[in-house]
Amino acid sequence: MRFILRAALSMIALSFATTPWAAVASSSDDVDLAGLAWFEDHWIDLAVDWEDATACDIGADLSVCFRTEAELEDYLGSARSEDPMSLLATCGSSLRLYDGTSYTGTLLSLSVRNTIHNLGTYGFDNMTSSYKVGACDSEFNSLSNPVEGVVNDLEAGVLTATVELVRVAL
Repeated sequence: MRFILRAALSMIALSFATTPWAAVASSSDDVDLAGLAWFEDHWIDLAVDWEDATACDIGADLSVCFRTEAELEDYLGSARSEDPMSLLATCGSSLRLYDGTSYTGTLLSLSVRNTIHNLGTYGFDNMTSSYKVGACDSEFNSLSNPVEGVVNDLEAGVLTATVELVRVAL
């Protein structure tokens, strides 16, 4: 019985050690993790370079990037089904910022509620050309040219002002 218990605990420890969460958990407290995202098999600093990633989701505990929007969709679907409690901290569907018009180009997905995101942290300030608002209202702001008002649920559009800060509301 002890052998089975040890084997099971070893398997759990091994599976945890090979996930990106292990790298976060073992990082030093004085290291700023904002802007870091897991991409395939390593960390990237989104403020510096997205490498070959074209779609990134900024989560409360973990940010991840993928080569395609379809891969991001698959990840988000499985993540929500595995952790339904995450819906308390996040919107059911995310605010999606695209650097191309008509929802094309690089995609930044934000769903953490009541958080102000400095888009420069993700290498995305002044790059948003089109957007889709998910289940929660969102506010867009610029330090140099304020964008007025709140963007309502499930609204989509094209931005004509520069956007540097975004808040996904409750």
